[in-house]
Amino acid sequence: MKKVSVIIVTMNRKDDLKDCLISYKKQNYKSIEIIIVNNSKVNLGAAEGRNIGARKAKGEYLLFSDDDVVADRDMVKNLVEYFESNTKAGVVQPLISEKGKPDVLQGAGHTINLTTGRITAWGAGEKNIGQYDGIREVPLCGCIWMVRKDVFDQTGGYDNEYFIPYEDSDFCLRVSRLGYKNYCIGAATALHRGRKSTFVHSWIEFIGITSPERAYRVARNKIIFISKHGSLIQNMIFMGLFLPGYVIIHSLMILISGRLDILVKYWQGIFSGVAYFLNKIYKNILYWLMSWQEPVVQLLDPQVKSILDVGCGQGLPMLNIKSRRNLDRTVGVDLFDPYLNYCKQNRIHDVYLKTDVRKLPFAYKSFDAVISLQVMEHLQKAEAWKALKNMEKIARKQVIVAMPIGDMYHPAVDNNPLQLHKSSFVPEDFIKRGYKVLKFGRKDILGETGIVHKFNSPIVRRIIFVLNFLLTPLYYFNQSYSDYHMYAYKKINS
Repeated sequence: MKKVSVIIVTMNRKDDLKDCLISYKKQNYKSIEIIIVNNSKVNLGAAEGRNIGARKAKGEYLLFSDDDVVADRDMVKNLVEYFESNTKAGVVQPLISEKGKPDVLQGAGHTINLTTGRITAWGAGEKNIGQYDGIREVPLCGCIWMVRKDVFDQTGGYDNEYFIPYEDSDFCLRVSRLGYKNYCIGAATALHRGRKSTFVHSWIEFIGITSPERAYRVARNKIIFISKHGSLIQNMIFMGLFLPGYVIIHSLMILISGRLDILVKYWQGIFSGVAYFLNKIYKNILYWLMSWQEPVVQLLDPQVKSILDVGCGQGLPMLNIKSRRNLDRTVGVDLFDPYLNYCKQNRIHDVYLKTDVRKLPFAYKSFDAVISLQVMEHLQKAEAWKALKNMEKIARKQVIVAMPIGDMYHPAVDNNPLQLHKSSFVPEDFIKRGYKVLKFGRKDILGETGIVHKFNSPIVRRIIFVLNFLLTPLYYFNQSYSDYHMYAYKKINS
């Protein structure tokens, strides 16, 4: 019997927690451990609290539960049984009813429109007449749900950016992008106390605001969620049309209720969310200006939805790619722990793997594209060609590699011995192997003895990089002028 780790984040809810724990103690599924994360003294938020619980967990399954849930005796058993029958199940939740009104449903999964920001919770407020019995695929789960421990680890865990709310929805979307599906299981049931009256005002409680701090989080996190998961067009419509509408209506509701303290926090949340959105735009522009990365985006086949990033480093090229392309799954591979940790903290990839790039443990044709940027020159030449051959086997559509042209000295940056250059390549090396080559940059500008290294001023060096970017059309259309850097790319016939 596989162990289930029940993780409960609680804060000043002694009576609710007691009822919750009793329900898990009475489960017919006996291989359970219960982990309580107490936020009463220091409130780390739901997201970080659950991450802490997951790090302590010993179970093969993680069950995240609100502290005001009462689980049916067979709930855990029914959830585990479904996981055992479906290897593609990602996040699975029970059918949830109102505590005190068991015939009234509270949730059977939900979705969020990434254009309008509107949340639709299926079953909320409906009388339970069996309409949600059976197994239903749902985009998002919440309140109480189960996931495999290995799938949780693949995502990198909860995003601490949210604190609460939207943390569950963000997690579910990231699980879906790994290729899994989320479900609501009608045979598994639970009761949830749900929205509690806080005597703030019924109007304000209706929009999910129960305190000044909650007002800040609700306002801020909606914007962050849309910014992270919406397309460029969805973001523009939401920010330009729907967000102003929400702000006007919600502000009027809060004003009429007479809670100026909540209104102030609400607007602080709006400003914080908009600042996040603008910072994302700034970063996207910055990544675009890092012109040595730009060709990767342009060279990628438009049909590519999954990418293996071999020797991912700190992941800056992938940030550029993901800001411009709608991808389903990316996996980052590296041997240097500080770089992998940086990628995890910044949610650059969906999955991370610490392994030698010469020994990639992936199945034949398991990714649409394999990219390896600034990696091959760090291997002995024979090892580099062997690694490239392996990448070609793993890719379904395309392989893209990038490296300096010819010899270039490179020190062990960041105390990473893997940064040392061990070999050099020229375009002809790849052309004779069936690759096309795009060259970029001038050594007399960017090389070891180039102009950029003649100046110590960061401002001057930045100006030189911008000037180099402005020369990009010249590099593209006059390849004989470029001698600094190259991209070798090859279409793979499935």
